[in-house]
Amino acid sequence: MTAVGTIRLYRPAPETISESERCGRAQFTVRNAGTPRIQIAVCGEIDAVNGRALGYYIERHTGTSRQLILDLRPVDFFGSQGFTALYYASVHCSRSDVDWIVVSSPPVQRILRICDPDGELPVIDDMAAAVHRLDRLAVSRRRMHSTG
Repeated sequence: MTAVGTIRLYRPAPETISESERCGRAQFTVRNAGTPRIQIAVCGEIDAVNGRALGYYIERHTGTSRQLILDLRPVDFFGSQGFTALYYASVHCSRSDVDWIVVSSPPVQRILRICDPDGELPVIDDMAAAVHRLDRLAVSRRRMHSTG
């Protein structure tokens, strides 16, 4: 008889949700910020060395949640590869039906003024406002599912 089991594709094992990763001059850390929400904090510098790693880190951890707060407040340098990582995360979150928001720092805001002048990415500069916005999105989703 053949063994039957579950193979995880694109979703991390729940026990890895507290993992932290160092890449170049940046540190990525994920924590469970509430039942339906995770928070990824990024410290240091996002550049050509680790921009792609940030995008993959976000992708790897959004499979465990319906909402994501990406905290970039401790970021000291944010190059154009950081914008590419945010765009990649935006596409992934949209396809995976994950609500997300970026809490930014001045270096992040400077690049986004150039690369995202129309404000397409969900960026805010205050953590309390980010949490409030995701709470409102969760409530509206529950209403849509209960009436639909």
